[in-house]
This record gives sequence, C-alpha cells and structure tokens, in this order.
Amino acid sequence: MDGARKDWLLVFVLLLGGAGLAGCAGLATMRTAPGTGFDAGGPPPARFVGYWDGWQKNDLTGVPSGVTEIPIAFGFLHGHTITHKGGIDPGYVTAADIASLHARGIFVTLSLGGWSPRTSFVFDGDVGGFDRSLARVLATLPLDGVDFDLEHGSTASRVRTLTTLIPAARAYFDEIGRPDAIVTYPAFNTPGEYGDDQILENASVSSALSWVDVMSYQHGDVAKTESDVAAYGAIFDRSRIVAGVDIDDKPIPTNASLGSLAAWVRANGYGGVMAWTVNSIAKAQLNAITGR
Repeated sequence: MDGARKDWLLVFVLLLGGAGLAGCAGLATMRTAPGTGFDAGGPPPARFVGYWDGWQKNDLTGVPSGVTEIPIAFGFLHGHTITHKGGIDPGYVTAADIASLHARGIFVTLSLGGWSPRTSFVFDGDVGGFDRSLARVLATLPLDGVDFDLEHGSTASRVRTLTTLIPAARAYFDEIGRPDAIVTYPAFNTPGEYGDDQILENASVSSALSWVDVMSYQHGDVAKTESDVAAYGAIFDRSRIVAGVDIDDKPIPTNASLGSLAAWVRANGYGGVMAWTVNSIAKAQLNAITGR
C-alpha cells in the first residue's frame, strides 16, 4: 500500500472515531495535507465543500453524506462585529445542529459576507474588536472556523481587508489553542479579476489559509471551469484549491459535467469540489460529484 493510501485510511479511521469534533487538534490540518485530498479507491475528491444558506431553513442536520465541510451563509461583518441579523434566521443554526454534524465527521464554518446586501461585509480595521466578536460567536456555536466571502468594495479595499483578516483569524485561532481551525475564502473566476492574485501571493495569507474555493460558476462549461482553476494552480498550492460550481443557477450544470469536473480535479491534484448550495442538492448531483 502506498503512502497516500495509508494517509487517507488514517483520516477515514479518525472520522469514524468521531475525531471531527470542534477543537480536536490536527484533523483539519491532515485534510489539507498533500496526499489526503482524494479517495484512494476511485475518482471523487475527499473534500466536498457545500455552502448551506441560512434563509431556506432546511434542516441543517440533513446535510447529505459525502459533504465534508459546510460553510453556513451568511453572517455579516459590520465594522468589526459579526452579526447574523438579516442573513441567518434566528435560531436556525444551533450548537446541537453543529454537534450532530461533527458526530458525522462534517466540519462547520461560518461564512461572512456574500453578494448582497452591499454593506454585508465592511471591516473597519479593528482586528482586536473582530477577535472579541469572533470569540462571542464561538462561545455559543462550536464552529470549526470562518470563511471570508468578501464580494463588494474596490479591489484595493478587498485586498487590504482580506490580507488583514485572514492572517488575523489564523493568529487568533492559534492563540486560543485551535491550530486545526479552518480559515478559507472564495475567490473569483480568475486571479486578476478582483485582486485574488495579490491576496494569494501574500505570504501571510498563504500560510494562514486552509484552502481557497474558486467561484468559477460556468454552468456546464467544464473546460472554462478547468481553465479558471488552472490559473489559480499556477500561483497557489493546488492541493488547497477547491473548484466551485453553482448547482442552483440556471442553466444548471448537467450531472455529466459535474462528474467530469470532479474527475479532472482528482487527476490534476486539486483539493476538491465546492458547490453553492447543498440545501436541496439532488441525489444525482451529489453522486456525480462524490462518485458514490
């Protein structure tokens, strides 16, 4: 048995043993390590990131098997304060919900920002205030980390905000003894479109990120998605690049295109597939992405 298969089996055994609970050091790190990104027995990526929106109010505990990480959308950042108001319905996400997903080996993060409203992610530069606000959130919800989905403002302000907050979040998690915490952000189609090349080429950002999701929402155009993702692979660690698809927006990608992209991701050493959203993902779509 080669080393990659042994590493994958170790992760699988840990998952079955319930090691996915928030705060368990090392597991999230192992998930991002080279050699553990794919199922040794077949084509599906081991990482399938499924965004879960907080306004459809589907049962969060009903996240389907095969999803490995759930960024819950959205919390907002107003100045330096994290709020759920206007994004996640009150009481919709509970500590018990998250614990039930942990018991299944599924990681849960809070995604901050999103496409709308335009003031959903406004950072005032107060890192200490952000840390205190994040601490209050973690005191009530056993989240595994944070996802920074900044999609508004100028390129310069976006670069400045993310090159500040991503390393700051990693430093905060390290400080509280959570080196395994997940810190991610979704990037745009191509690196030069909205400053993503500047963000990812920042050494402090690169070392702080668990992975980056590429929002190459090209519907069924697999070749265009592959081209977009490959552009990121030229400037950033492939094993920490996750190819994104939008399975809600019309024209909806075909199951064949989803399966083709997942196979390409595996064959080229990328970190996995991300989907917006998996609240009501069809079984056929799930099977196409995960190969189950």
